[in-house]
Amino acid sequence: MTYRLPCTDCGAPTPTKRPKPRRCDPCAKAEALDYSRWHYRTFRDEMLEYHRNHYRKNRKRILAKRAARRAVEVQSAVNNETARRRSSAATATSPGRLGRRSTARSTSGAHDERPNHR
Repeated sequence: MTYRLPCTDCGAPTPTKRPKPRRCDPCAKAEALDYSRWHYRTFRDEMLEYHRNHYRKNRKRILAKRAARRAVEVQSAVNNETARRRSSAATATSPGRLGRRSTARSTSGAHDERPNHR
């Protein structure tokens, strides 16, 4: 059974399955936002100081992790490029099936080597 009881904050009729009044969704959301803003404002200085101290204490480790992550990204990009070049070179030089033309597209972009192909 659904009850239609007034919101405890604004008085708007609010459907609820419990037989006691509750807040409507907009009032509950507004309070949650207010609390979130209050909490951030109250503890902002402490949080910023904590993160500053954390960075200051662990600066070498953090920078080493960043450099390692960057090196892995660069290396993976190099590996991907090398693999792509190998596969395109293998495709261009492989004989394929008999009577079949190469599927590698020309880099000029104007026309493919198969003029009547749709």
